[in-house]
Amino acid sequence: MEEAEPNAIERERSVSGIIGEALDVYQRYPLIFLTLALGVIGPYELIVLAVTGTGPLSSTAHEPVARFYLLLVIEAIVVTPLVSVLHIHAVLKIGEGERPRIGQVALRGLQVLPVAVAAVIVSGAGIILGFIALIVPGILLSLHWAVVAQVAAIEHEGWIPSLRRSGQLAHDQFLHIFWLLLLIALVTAGVTAGARAIPLGSATGAASVSVGIAVRTITASFAALTTAILYFDLRARLSGGRPRTLVEHQDLRDLDPGPPEED
Repeated sequence: MEEAEPNAIERERSVSGIIGEALDVYQRYPLIFLTLALGVIGPYELIVLAVTGTGPLSSTAHEPVARFYLLLVIEAIVVTPLVSVLHIHAVLKIGEGERPRIGQVALRGLQVLPVAVAAVIVSGAGIILGFIALIVPGILLSLHWAVVAQVAAIEHEGWIPSLRRSGQLAHDQFLHIFWLLLLIALVTAGVTAGARAIPLGSATGAASVSVGIAVRTITASFAALTTAILYFDLRARLSGGRPRTLVEHQDLRDLDPGPPEED
């Protein structure tokens, strides 16, 4: 396999630079990223609606505690990692100077999903224990493992090395990561609150569900895309700003159809 050129997207950025890059990528490829996110968020929200009768914009104030936490866990260990791995592979293709193709990205994302989910489950358990202990350890572990799904999706070393690698990338960058994650959370909360303030009738009606799925798709995609760019930013910071070649496993490259043979 020929060695690829260093990935052009791997460079240091400020927090505002990461947000700006995410918006720029969205402007160039809006349908690709929204379709990747909608393919996960749409079916998930419709299943939740069918099983629980809860719409995406429904208030959680009177929701049973057990159901609330169950849905939270499912989102954390399945929905969020899947959106993340799809977006990181699309960003990788853009960094290589190619236009990402939805089918290609989906195949790659599904192939690495089990490792990403395993890494997210273990890191999530550690973060929860940290919050139960003294809160501060939970916050620090959240920053320590901020890009664990992205590492698992791209570097293909297994879930245990992914945990170590995420910590290595985050080392000495906690404030940088904190401000970015805080900004993502504020944007997500603001957009969601704005959508809930729109008079759409019943929370399980067609209008409310449609708007809710659209809002969840946009916010999940924005968070995943921004965190994907953060991953490449942290790689550049660790390597001193010198981009390194990203080598994918051959079995992932085998998913790409080669150029047509000449007669």
